[in-house]
Order: sequence, then structure tokens, then C-alpha cells
Amino acid sequence: MFVTSKAIVLHKTKYADSGIVVKVFTERYGTQTFIIKNAFSAKNKHLLPLFAPLSLLELQFDDRKLNQLMYLKEATCYHQYVDIPFDIVKSSLLMFYGELLYRLLYEYGEDQQLFAFIEERMRQLDDAVKVRPDTHIDFMLQMSQILGFYPVANYDSTHTIFSILHSSFVSHWVDEEQSLSSEASRLLFAMMGKTLPPVAPKAVRNELLQGMLRYYKRNNEHIGKIESVSILADILKE
Repeated sequence: MFVTSKAIVLHKTKYADSGIVVKVFTERYGTQTFIIKNAFSAKNKHLLPLFAPLSLLELQFDDRKLNQLMYLKEATCYHQYVDIPFDIVKSSLLMFYGELLYRLLYEYGEDQQLFAFIEERMRQLDDAVKVRPDTHIDFMLQMSQILGFYPVANYDSTHTIFSILHSSFVSHWVDEEQSLSSEASRLLFAMMGKTLPPVAPKAVRNELLQGMLRYYKRNNEHIGKIESVSILADILKE
């Protein structure tokens, strides 16, 4: 039978000569993949903008072929980004989120809490008057709680080093692959609080970001290298 679900676009790639394959994270059915034939034809070319990265769509499709390459019956955008396409900081963040989520959710089951979180954060990004230069770190930190690997908040005068291996704060630094510096560890703990702390220096933020990426890779081997990180480093100069 045909069903309707909200969906967040994760990735789009060309298929054969005239089609595209679109991978989406749906609210009701997890990650699904669709094929759009003749996507570049005059009849269907209006569909292409719908499948931009992290577009918020409502899809109608046959649920008898879940987890297979499916055809869409209908696709509409239920929330149009207003500011993101024209703001270099916001569009760069969207690129980073899109790359991270595509790898993270490549094969992922239903998770309505995670869907609602991503949807809300994309809306907030679009609506923001000013974007904090650590908003992407907060995004990763809050999402780790939904995914089940939120850091243990045991920071104190003795445990001042965050261990990626142990997912908690420890007393001794090991190396840069397994540990954060005391400055980045302190920032991580501060960002785990109820309110975000003052913006930290760029060098400390960048170290924490790289640490969070290593932390994600430890918990999900499919993350791999996120190419858009270098772009963010140039854009978020504050």
C-alpha cells in the first residue's frame, strides 16, 4: 500500500544517463533509497531542487518494497529553507551536516526522536540571526545522546582529560588520537551543561571538533573522513 512519511535528503547521485538515486532518512521507516528515472527531462526537472542535501520532504511510496530500490509516487517540500542557500556560513554547516549524516545514517532504522532532532536543528540553522561558531560541535554532542554514546559527565579537579577510548574524563593524557587536551576537555564539559558557554578560541574549538569526529568514528566505523571539515575551518574564523 502507499504510505506517506516525512524525509530528510541524505544524498543524491546520478543513475545511468538520465536518472538519479536518492537516499533519504524517513521519519517512519528509517533510511530508504529511491530511484527517479528521467530526472533531467523537461517533465521532471522541477524535481531536482527537491533533492538538495538535507531538504525536508514529504514522500509517498509503496511500503511493500521497503529497504529496496524504490520508486516515488509523489514528493513535496514541506519546509523551504529561506536563508541557508544564500548564507555562506549556514550553507557550509549544512554541507558538513549532510556529509556526516549520510555516513552515519547510511543504513539506519526508524528513529523518530533522531528525525525530530535533525529536523529542528535544520530549522534553527535557517532561522538563526547569528550562528555560533561552535554550533556544529553542539549538534554532534547533542546527537550523540540520542545515538547512545553521550560522554560521561565525570569532569572534576582530578579527571580533566577526556578519553575518547573510555568515553569519560580521566586523569592522564595518552596521545592526541585517544585524548583531548585539558583546554578542549574543559570546553567539552562546559558544552555538556544546560547552557552553552562563551565561545572558546578557534584553536580549542577545532581541536574539540576533531576529537568529536574521532569519537564518532570510534562508535560508528562508517564515518570515515569528513571532507567538509576543512571548509568549516576557513569559514568559521571567529
